[in-house]
Amino acid sequence: MKAFSPPSSVGGFTGLLALVAVVLLGGCSADKNEATPARAQTSEVLRVTGDIESASSAFFGPPAVPNIWQYTIAFMAPEGRKVKTGTPILKFDPQELMTQLRDKRNALNEKQKQLEKQKIVALEVVAELKLKQQEARADLDKARLKADIPVQLLASRDYRENKLKLKLAELTLELRQEEVQKEQRVQDTEINIFKREIAVLESEVAQFQGSIDSMTIKAADEGVVIYTVDRRNNKLEVGDNVWMGRRVMELPDLSRLQVHLEVPERESARIAVGQAVKFVIDAAPEAQFYGEIVELASVIRTKSRSQPARIFDATVSMKNPDLSFMRPGMSVSAEIYLQQGATRDP
Repeated sequence: MKAFSPPSSVGGFTGLLALVAVVLLGGCSADKNEATPARAQTSEVLRVTGDIESASSAFFGPPAVPNIWQYTIAFMAPEGRKVKTGTPILKFDPQELMTQLRDKRNALNEKQKQLEKQKIVALEVVAELKLKQQEARADLDKARLKADIPVQLLASRDYRENKLKLKLAELTLELRQEEVQKEQRVQDTEINIFKREIAVLESEVAQFQGSIDSMTIKAADEGVVIYTVDRRNNKLEVGDNVWMGRRVMELPDLSRLQVHLEVPERESARIAVGQAVKFVIDAAPEAQFYGEIVELASVIRTKSRSQPARIFDATVSMKNPDLSFMRPGMSVSAEIYLQQGATRDP
């Protein structure tokens, strides 16, 4: 009978542990090798979000009205409504302009009355001077008759007196003629001043009327009403005050829809023009659409004041748009296939 040998048992146990360790490491290595292709495959697709936009849109806001910088919205066509050419879509409160227009019209009416009165006065004044001119001409005719009497038939004193009266009558007639001409020029000047003032007031009235008309904005073409948002993602509504130059709404061209994607800054280096994109509209996720990146932003920007994340903008053209329900502003979830030229079309 052999004696018990501890070293041999320890060696066998140690070998068993080594065998188990090899099996476990082999399994881990296999799992690792299987997981690596999965990550490589996942890394080829980048999931991002964005929205639908139009490549061409007509924007509308307050009109340019002299001496007015703040406007109050009085009417907005409902968002999402289809409108035809010439349909009123936006209106600003014209009350201040209407008050100024009323004042200008009152001033115009008053000035027109003053012009008519001035014309009557001019006729009366000039007519009175012309009457004096006619009297002077009659006096001149009488003086000529007396001055034509031969000196042989009159006393020398009477003859000289008739000659002097003739000269005085001639001078008087010249003076009356100058008075008529001078007064006519004065009255014409007064009338022309009134006419110029009236022309200015008529121009101002027309300008105010045009400004009032411009406060109602009509659609220049067919489209769908979309409200614009500010940096805080807020939309304007009736009763809000806006400054001149502020965009209130837009009418996008539905025939030129495209997708705007927001790519995280850390992924921007992996995005390139020509990469294929698959996307779904959040409002109708059962339908899939396809496109291709056609434009990349030149800078990286902050998403918004409330969302300080840094993003990179990408524009995607659509290969199979469905214009029956697609509208600008709809949110989309997209997958960008990072291999340039790759496609996942069915």
